[in-house]
Amino acid sequence: AKAINHQERSLDIYMNEHGNEWSSIVLQHPSTFDTLAMDMKQKRAIVDDLDRFTKRKDYYRRIGKAWKRGYLLYGPPGTGKSSLIAAIANHLRFDIYDLELTGIEALIQEVTVTPAEVAEVLMRNDDTDVALHDLVKLLELKKKEATEIKT
Repeated sequence: AKAINHQERSLDIYMNEHGNEWSSIVLQHPSTFDTLAMDMKQKRAIVDDLDRFTKRKDYYRRIGKAWKRGYLLYGPPGTGKSSLIAAIANHLRFDIYDLELTGIEALIQEVTVTPAEVAEVLMRNDDTDVALHDLVKLLELKKKEATEIKT
């Protein structure tokens, strides 16, 4: 009964648009891995990764890590990022949490930071939230340093 309820419940997209409260809407995107237009090997690799992840919930608990999976997608509009996210959500029957990273992108363009510096900060921590927080702190520090040099 629990599995049936899980399969039948509506999926939601949660957004943190103003940095304060999360709001949600019902996901009504028809995308699935059967309908997704992408390289079959890449598609199979993603589905296998997702299935392996869902089977390892107890393993994550035993080793003391948060049971969560994140994918960082980047690219111009129309390249299939939203369709892939919807296919993942529909496959797993998981809600979506949409983090808007345009603030980080704007900071990156305002300061001088190398891709190696960004990668170093992001690779320091397995927790995506902590890694992104650390990246924002680095970018804000670089911006402050640049402002101090100019004055």
